[in-house]
Amino acid sequence: MLSKLSLRNARRAFGEYALFFVTLSCCVSAIYAFNSLIFSDTVKALPDLEILPWLIIASSLLVILIMGWIIGYMISYMLRKRSREFSIYMICGIQARRIAALLLRENVLIGILAFVAGILPGMLLSQILEAALLRLFGMPFCLHVPFFLPALGLTLVYFWGMLLYGMRKSIRWIRRVQPCELLRQDQSNEKPPVSDRGRAVTLLFLSLLSCLAGFGFIWIQPLGKGYDVLAGTGLLVLFLSGFFRSVPAALTSRLGSRAHWKYKKHRLVTFRDFTARIHSMSSIMGILSILFMLSITLAATGTAIGMMVTRSTQADVFDIMILRHGETGDFSRYAQMIREDFSGQDSYSQDLSSQDLSSQDLSPRDHSYGIYASGKTDFLTVRNQAVVETGRRLNRPYAEFRQDTCMLQSDYLKLRKLLGYRDLSLDPALCYVHCVPALERGIRTLTRERNDLECAGYPFAREGVFTEPFSQNNGYGNGMDYILIVPDGAVKSLRLLYGVYAAVTDRPLSPDDLGRITASCEGLVLLDGKRARSGPDGAPTRFVYEDMDYLSGKWVSKAELHYLYSIIICLFYLSLILVITGAAILATQVLGDWQKKQRQNRILSQLGMSGDLISRLVTRQLALLFLLPLLPAVLVSICFTFICTKKILVSFFQLPIVTDLVWMGQSLMTALVLFSVLYGIYFAAARICCENSLKNTSGNSILFYEVR
Repeated sequence: MLSKLSLRNARRAFGEYALFFVTLSCCVSAIYAFNSLIFSDTVKALPDLEILPWLIIASSLLVILIMGWIIGYMISYMLRKRSREFSIYMICGIQARRIAALLLRENVLIGILAFVAGILPGMLLSQILEAALLRLFGMPFCLHVPFFLPALGLTLVYFWGMLLYGMRKSIRWIRRVQPCELLRQDQSNEKPPVSDRGRAVTLLFLSLLSCLAGFGFIWIQPLGKGYDVLAGTGLLVLFLSGFFRSVPAALTSRLGSRAHWKYKKHRLVTFRDFTARIHSMSSIMGILSILFMLSITLAATGTAIGMMVTRSTQADVFDIMILRHGETGDFSRYAQMIREDFSGQDSYSQDLSSQDLSSQDLSPRDHSYGIYASGKTDFLTVRNQAVVETGRRLNRPYAEFRQDTCMLQSDYLKLRKLLGYRDLSLDPALCYVHCVPALERGIRTLTRERNDLECAGYPFAREGVFTEPFSQNNGYGNGMDYILIVPDGAVKSLRLLYGVYAAVTDRPLSPDDLGRITASCEGLVLLDGKRARSGPDGAPTRFVYEDMDYLSGKWVSKAELHYLYSIIICLFYLSLILVITGAAILATQVLGDWQKKQRQNRILSQLGMSGDLISRLVTRQLALLFLLPLLPAVLVSICFTFICTKKILVSFFQLPIVTDLVWMGQSLMTALVLFSVLYGIYFAAARICCENSLKNTSGNSILFYEVR
């Protein structure tokens, strides 16, 4: 009998809580998709992603805790709705442990269906994630059947772990509950928020103080090692929780005393529904706001890191750069190997003036030149001052960049043509400057105000500043954020720092390509941005081995940032789980009271209110409920994202590529768009269900009048 009863109850619960069932399936899909990255042979072959499996496992454990709590909350919510049913079971003589077993069996059946329904979309999502990850590495993607038995087993362990973790409290409670308590359970609400005005003001003050302290920890970071972010996030969580315990209750009390406002334009119906929700859902609203805040912040931070990697790669315009310390030398063996592997060209010396740079047959294109030291620090002072003015810490300069660096005009013009930039007519008797956009204003001011400014005896052009991307952001390319363009005759007065071979290829270079280049060329190593040694005068240098050549360029710089891809993946993983679970709880809460709403709408219809007006009121009520936990979350997320983005930029770029507000705005808007799509789906689903309920209400109303 109990087996049949379990099947019947599971079927009924499946129909009543369909949105929550879909949410469970979505979580299974996400967990399986990210677990498949751990066991994918293609992903294992990618370099510098050794930490990815551990980050995914840690994120999945956090997801288990989040989903376990949410499942526990939803099961408790179901128990409250079905409390009279369970009390009847007890009165009929069914033991409490049998009822607990019945409840466990029902949820296991629903869980099995959710797990099976989530695997196939998870396989599709895993293909999307793998394709996106391979594209970041510049590698081709081949469609395949992404079924990994270990990933399936790990997903099964995670899913049943969070299901049993969520059910444990309800099972223990129903074993010791009395029938009289169950009879009153469906009439009980959550604890109301603070109703006393003085306590509400005090709680609001403490919440605001917690908010300021949280942002202070994140901004100042007095503890270090990430503890500041954890402490600040905890204080922001306390702020949102206290906010929904004080402000909404005070707001309803304030509006309730204004009779003129309350009874105008059908506001009473919306206001009464809003008041009832606030007094019964204050705690859950605070929790939902916390989930939404974390979801938006994680997505925005992940987007900012992704934009940082993209902008850094775009700033390194040369695909391949080979550096030789202290001399220019002969780069022909490198050029020969690169042409044979990437284009099949044979000649090293190119007459760039006779080439059509738009032709794909001529790629890769290359040129060798030298970087020189001028012996002066006029422009270095401007650069250091700009770093300090942006609030960034001025790092100790490398040995090669303690003076203004220079390049010959002939080399500069060839490099511009190689990159496809517009042609320039440079005066062979003047010096020019090429710099990053953040230095343009300061350098223009210097060249206009200093009449005695010169390099190797050649004065500077007053308007000769260029700012196209030129491999200047990470040093050991074409200068550290700037380089002086001097006449060829000045070379006798300059000291050679290092020679450069620069090439532009016809396709992206994968990590395998970089490894093949260094393996094929003896004496060539990757330029490691994390390593340096002290020179004779104590200044650091990245030329660790004096007798070696160094491979750098766009794809080497990107390879150094591969570890950030693991962080981005996990941030979006957690953000996705948080938004779908939070939105599912809110939608289920709204639809859980559909019987009460039907009775209310039936009464309004009998009182003469039109169906269109009732529909508008329902939409307005839904919009208020969905906006209530969202607005504080968005405000906190904006500030949180600004601080996180600022810290990321300061730690990565000494000079900003774009302004902080633009960077923050782009990352935040991307996160909000992704959040709005998922959140809007749940709002639309809740609105459709309410509309169907409203149609049923209209039919019942007509039937009521016909019976009379």
